[in-house]
Amino acid sequence: MSVQPVPVASGAPTTAQPVPARAESLLHLPEAPPKLSPLGPGVTMGRAVVTSVEPQATDVGLRILEAGGNAVDAAVAVAFALAVTHPSAGNIGGGGFMVLRLGDVVEAIDFRENAPAALTEGAFRKMIAEGAETPVSVGVPGTVAGLYLAHQRHGRLPWPQLVEGALRLARDGAVLGRRQHQVIGWSEPKLQANRAARRLFLPGGLPGAGARLLQPGLATALERIQKDGPAGFYAGETAEDLLTSLGPTGLITAADLSSYRAVVREPLFVDFAGVRVVTMPPPSGGGLALVSMLTMLQSLRVGETAPGSAARYHLLAEVSRRAQIERQLRIAPPGVESPEVEAAERERWSRPDTWLGSHPVDPEKKTPSSVLDARFAQIVAEAEHTTHLSVVDAEGGVVSCTVTLSASFGSGIVTKKTGIVLNNSVASFATVGKNVPRPGVRTISSMAPTLVFVGKSDVLVLGSPGGDTIPGTIAQLILGLVSDRQTLAEVVQAPRIFQPFAPDELSFERSHPLPQAIIKELDRRGHRVRANRTSIGAANIAAYFGGRAGGVHDEREGGEARALEAPE
Repeated sequence: MSVQPVPVASGAPTTAQPVPARAESLLHLPEAPPKLSPLGPGVTMGRAVVTSVEPQATDVGLRILEAGGNAVDAAVAVAFALAVTHPSAGNIGGGGFMVLRLGDVVEAIDFRENAPAALTEGAFRKMIAEGAETPVSVGVPGTVAGLYLAHQRHGRLPWPQLVEGALRLARDGAVLGRRQHQVIGWSEPKLQANRAARRLFLPGGLPGAGARLLQPGLATALERIQKDGPAGFYAGETAEDLLTSLGPTGLITAADLSSYRAVVREPLFVDFAGVRVVTMPPPSGGGLALVSMLTMLQSLRVGETAPGSAARYHLLAEVSRRAQIERQLRIAPPGVESPEVEAAERERWSRPDTWLGSHPVDPEKKTPSSVLDARFAQIVAEAEHTTHLSVVDAEGGVVSCTVTLSASFGSGIVTKKTGIVLNNSVASFATVGKNVPRPGVRTISSMAPTLVFVGKSDVLVLGSPGGDTIPGTIAQLILGLVSDRQTLAEVVQAPRIFQPFAPDELSFERSHPLPQAIIKELDRRGHRVRANRTSIGAANIAAYFGGRAGGVHDEREGGEARALEAPE
């Protein structure tokens, strides 16, 4: 098994013209790929498909495909629409990652937030102590730059057309869905604390599901982005409003905004069970954790365990706790270490004996997290409020994209004039390990948009929100689809577990509970099994197989998968 960078062009500023990045190494895929049938009952199928957490955003992407746009065009439009219709995680005031395949072009686009240049360790620790939702917690947003870079490199339709759907929803009002109503309710104390947030999301109290949410300030911001691209966000009146809204304690400056760049990075890939898994590299910690998990699982012959068995869950838990140590303690943001060290780290993740050599997995007994690393007690969990979208176009182009504000509604700070919800991604730095706060660098994230190539044309488009849980969720999706030959609908409906490094608990979903016999067997192996999560992740995923597109939405968070020209 190997993990290697996919050759792509180097990073480019947001004004770069399209430069194809040919993934030559991906033209030599594993021989004799497994025969999968991911498109089946319960899967929305057609010529092209869009799936996201929010139906209005999905419709925006579908209209772009109908107008002749490709997968990148549609993904950009959906991401902008989610800033309006799913404002707890969709955003223009946060960041994200995108992995795409168009023809023989495969790229990873990094638009994770930067730490402000003025960030200090003292300011970071004070911010954490104060609850991680102050002006100091706000990182330099990357979403607008990242979406623009993706469009400049690969888009087909004019930029203004991609922003129009979100603009109309903000100006005319988006219908508040059941899930979005719930999240506003859960976040009410945070939103009440900020005047602009209170005025926007709680006018006269908590709006009910079905209410129409008007966002005229955000419409103004989107009009500027539509007209001027990133300059309409990172300079001028929108930038001034952002800085003013942070107030005197905010660290972001006009120079931080004007110098921000989205970056094209070399994806990670790993061969697993006859398929090639391509995922996000650092500053994604989720991608490396996914690669590490799959590497160990293949060595442990996980495919020989039964789906839903205690033996399967035990192996998943044991490799997850080891991979989470890598993600939380042993990965530095890009550029902090030398290229030689970064290359050596990539190579480490590809070796099963990196962990299994020094701490082998006992098939009958768990390994306590505290035995694996003494820094167990110092770990802080990552916020889980992200959102994922998947797109497949009629030519087999695919996009997997995950965006975040970090916590739900980010910092809780909304810009006064433009109604932009601002992230709190600076809180994603750690107090221990390599991801400690540094000025001007990306923060590490668990987001891991992923593509799985099955032969030269067929591809699975995977991803999930969920903070720490993301790499484990995607690993379970891959096992279900590849090892167990499940359909997209079957794998999304299956129960999920999560084993972090800290706390040392194996979580399962109250919405998809494990059988008591399985819980008893995991207890026997020493796991602390807890039904302490309503759900784990939300896999709005898709596939392009045999010239057809298919997608599903995950009922855990709702949403919609919709297709063009669904066959009879």
